[in-house]
Amino acid sequence: MEAANITNQETMTVEEAVKLANEIERIEAAAKQMKADLRSYVEQNGPVETADTIWNVNEAVSYKFDAKQLKEVAQHIALGGDNPWDYLGITASNLKKLGWDEAFLAKLGKKTVTKRFASRKK
Repeated sequence: MEAANITNQETMTVEEAVKLANEIERIEAAAKQMKADLRSYVEQNGPVETADTIWNVNEAVSYKFDAKQLKEVAQHIALGGDNPWDYLGITASNLKKLGWDEAFLAKLGKKTVTKRFASRKK
């Protein structure tokens, strides 16, 4: 597609940008379907090796702690000689649940803003 060949962002028109965005959406949708198809194959037949990559279903292990268990984790960290707060933090979603405003949070900690280029559904 011609939109994929645009290299000068300074002269790109709105129409060209929309074409480019549509092409990205099409490619990402196709890749998502291809990955689903490959995953099904790998689940049935085992890993697939390409020249540079091994495609396989890998496990990711995580742990969830309730409040009592989290307190125990913090105690074990402290007993080991470390500061539990170097390991434990509050997620952005949990901060939102607290309902504290930006001014109050700014008094308590340092605000970090990360810009991430991504699309989202309307």
